[in-house]
Amino acid sequence: MKKKILVVDDNRMILKFLSNLLEGKGHEVQTCEDGLSALSLLTRYRPDIVFVDLIIPKIGGDKLCQIIRTMEHMRNCYLVIISAAVAEMDLDFRKIGVNTCIAKGPFGQMGKHVLAAIEDANAPSKPISEQEIRGIASMDGIPVYARRMTKELLGRNRHLETILESMNEGIVEVYTGRVVYANTAAVKLFGIPLENLLSAEPRELFDEADRPRIEGLLENDKGERPTVGLTRPLELNGRQLVIRSFPVKREADTTILLITDVTDRRNLEYQLQHVRRMDAIGNLAGGIAHNFNNLLMGIQGNVSILIQDKSPGDPGYDELAGMERCIDSGANLTRQLLSFAKGGRYSLDLMDINEIIEGSTGMFARTRREIHVVCRLQEDPIMAEVDAAQIELALMDLYVNAWHAMSAGGTLTVSASPVSLDDTFVKPYHLAAGRYVRIDVADTGSGMDAKTIERIFEPFFTTRPMGEGTGLGLASVFGIIKRHHGVITVESQVGRGTTFSVYLPMARILEKPREKDKQRVVTSEKRPKKGSGTILVVDDEEYILNADKAMLNELGYEVLLAGGGKEALRVFEENQDRIKLLILDLIMPDLGGEIVYDRIKAIKPDVRVILSSGYSIEGQAESILKKGCDGFIQKPYNLSQLARKIEEILS
Repeated sequence: MKKKILVVDDNRMILKFLSNLLEGKGHEVQTCEDGLSALSLLTRYRPDIVFVDLIIPKIGGDKLCQIIRTMEHMRNCYLVIISAAVAEMDLDFRKIGVNTCIAKGPFGQMGKHVLAAIEDANAPSKPISEQEIRGIASMDGIPVYARRMTKELLGRNRHLETILESMNEGIVEVYTGRVVYANTAAVKLFGIPLENLLSAEPRELFDEADRPRIEGLLENDKGERPTVGLTRPLELNGRQLVIRSFPVKREADTTILLITDVTDRRNLEYQLQHVRRMDAIGNLAGGIAHNFNNLLMGIQGNVSILIQDKSPGDPGYDELAGMERCIDSGANLTRQLLSFAKGGRYSLDLMDINEIIEGSTGMFARTRREIHVVCRLQEDPIMAEVDAAQIELALMDLYVNAWHAMSAGGTLTVSASPVSLDDTFVKPYHLAAGRYVRIDVADTGSGMDAKTIERIFEPFFTTRPMGEGTGLGLASVFGIIKRHHGVITVESQVGRGTTFSVYLPMARILEKPREKDKQRVVTSEKRPKKGSGTILVVDDEEYILNADKAMLNELGYEVLLAGGGKEALRVFEENQDRIKLLILDLIMPDLGGEIVYDRIKAIKPDVRVILSSGYSIEGQAESILKKGCDGFIQKPYNLSQLARKIEEILS
């Protein structure tokens, strides 16, 4: 019975011998010298029997057999391995779908086994697992050293294949514009079966927008090693890739592609860039707040003098009171900026995070009844050293942000649980790996796009209409969490809601200590007490010097002024016997506040000093306070606040 037969072998003598033998028996024969051309032929040719050599170029014989078995029109073909290395190859022929195996040998013996295989194709006598390799006995005529050489070469090939298969990078061999080899890593990156990957055009495996870049990579004819994706990685199945091409010497049609998944590295770089950008924005915000506080100080000092002798109902009182309210509002804005930039002065206590969440969500739920609030907390306490008021403020800002995203109502879910963070996660934030408490605040609102997420924590950035928000809420949250040595991240999709995740270091102590009795602070609204003596005011802004002088004169003090650090040292040396107190600015261009403090203390160790700054108490001010400085007052301050601070220090 006439058969359609395909023979795949890179030995032209073998192809000629088998073609003559089979055509002489009346069969139709097609031949190919490599696996790639065989696959190309099989797209339009349907043979009854296929003879395949194991060692062939451009897709090996074992891979070719596996691919043939996946083709719908080739499921019933009779598949024969014919190879001199069949005895040395450690292959499970059942897994690659082979019907029988023939060992190459003398043409006369080999021809008999080939014809016997064709006869067996009509009605296979035994499964492959019960058959011996046809012609194995005739191989005794092959010299022993040749058998050993073949075995050694195959062993080295297996070593090389093991190395390639264990690599994290994808390795792809391209021959005449077609994939002829891909390791396991490459198969995973492309996300398609090996049989579909082999013989495919590389450009077809990528999105249309990236195809010109792949074509340029493969059309390199200058012997260079081009790379695509270093600055703008290629996108493939949600991963970011960098691809390098390596032309094979003396094989102009062959190129090796090295594919590196840089997704995790790029994410880490993005985190580092984000942290650095937020630090830069924080420094800028702190500087703006400092300068703005100085301006407010100049206004506040003069308003305090003007309103001091007036009572409600007096001419001009309402206008001055309105000015003070505006100053107070401006000071609140700068406090939020400073919270983002440097953080406020926190009072850390060992607290159960569950209690803070329960209290804050309960308060929020009572005022926003259109929002369904769900708490998912642990039964056991989750202890952390935090400023409870600050953390509650941060959570409330997150709740309000979620409420704005759910204008038509929705669900707010707040959960807390202990987690372990490794070095990979915390390294961009310069924190230590270890146990943290994770607080998730998730909403079912409108969500955010990627561009919005990138800027969500920046001061004054808001998606709300003009006049409906300052854009400082989430910036303040960022600052609070950072000052607690924590991390805040956000995940969101447009139309699918948003989840903010806060990570705070867990305390090693699991039980909450007993609450200490807190002293009750009693404030008085009485008119400020008069004082006496000489006070030296040091500041590089003239309008602040004038405002302080007016207020101190009103309080009964004699005032000396210095417009910078160097002038302060000169004035102090000349009047040290009568100066009882310094009000010292922290940031000055000629000599900073800390240097002035150190030199004046060296001259007169018992002199009292109050630091004054538009920055918060954190940072440099805290450093000077630890040296023994007597107090700190943040600009802008009014007459009453200044009087109380002086009385506190001098008493």
